[in-house]
Parts: sequence; structure tokens; C-alpha cells
Amino acid sequence: MTVYIETERLRLRDWQEEDLLLFQQMNANPQVRRYFPSLLSYRRSEHDMNKMNENIKAHGIGLFAVELKETNGWLGFIGLNYVSKESKYSFEELPFNEIGWRLIPEVWGNGFATEGAEAVLNYAREKGVNEIYAFTSENNEPSRKVMEKIGMTVYDYFDYPDLSKQHSLKKCVRYYKDLTRYVK
Repeated sequence: MTVYIETERLRLRDWQEEDLLLFQQMNANPQVRRYFPSLLSYRRSEHDMNKMNENIKAHGIGLFAVELKETNGWLGFIGLNYVSKESKYSFEELPFNEIGWRLIPEVWGNGFATEGAEAVLNYAREKGVNEIYAFTSENNEPSRKVMEKIGMTVYDYFDYPDLSKQHSLKKCVRYYKDLTRYVK
């Protein structure tokens, strides 16, 4: 196991085999996936976890598994996702790094997403990343609050690809942060 970032309460590390079932269960939880178009199958979660781990091992940065130092318990993930020109999005700024998080409901409201995201911003800056984006459904207030707590500002609004105009998650917001001006 390699730990990439430590905070007061958290370890951000590479993914381990024993994380898989917990990750699959989290992605199949309707409460966790409330602001996503669908639940993820166990197979898709396994694919995503392997891809995230490959990215971390190749680049030393990515969507890290998160554990609570006090218990060594797995909480979810926090980190950076590289959004390529080949993605389904039509943003002019592609490619770019997107900061993101997904934690198990049992730990929501404890500031873990904010704590981990701030540490990821510092780490990304040290790794030479100059700017970060984040995006979510307009009605995802919990994630939007984290984005604002870590100093991100609204950049623009867009429609999520592949969703009908009537879908409750169609309208999205994108946030931005210039890391060259970020000091923590």
C-alpha cells in the first residue's frame, strides 16, 4: 500500500483488493448515487477501481482511496480525474483535471470531503497542476458546498450529455480554481 497524502484524519492511498466490495456497495447505493444518472454495476465498479489504480500508479495522482486514520476504515475516494478530449463532454477547455469525491453515507457531514479535497489541491499544485475544475448537478447542494469551501467559484452551466431535457440531473454547474494563486 502506498499513501500519497495524509491529513489530520485521513489517508489518501492507492486502491487495495479489499476495497473492491465496499466500492461496489457504495456505487450500488441509491443514496450515494442520488446525483448521478444511474447506479453502477459491480462489474463497472471493478473496472473503474482498476482504472483509477492504474492512473495513480502511472502518474502519482488520481482518484485516491480514502481511509480514516483512527480506524483504518475505508471511506470512499477523493482526488483528481483527468477529463480527456475524447470524453462525452464538449467543453472548450478539454483536457483538464477535475477534482471529485464520493464517500459512504455513514461519514457524511464530518468535513472529510473538504479536508481531503483541500489536501488534494495542495498535492496537485506540488505536482504542477495549474487549474482544477469540478462539476455536478445544479441541485447537488452538498457537493457544491464542498466546492465553495475549498475556494472554487462557479465557472459556467451546462446540460449533462445523454440525458433527456426533462431529467432532474440535466442541468449542471461547473466550478473552477486557479492553483497558481492558491496558497494553503
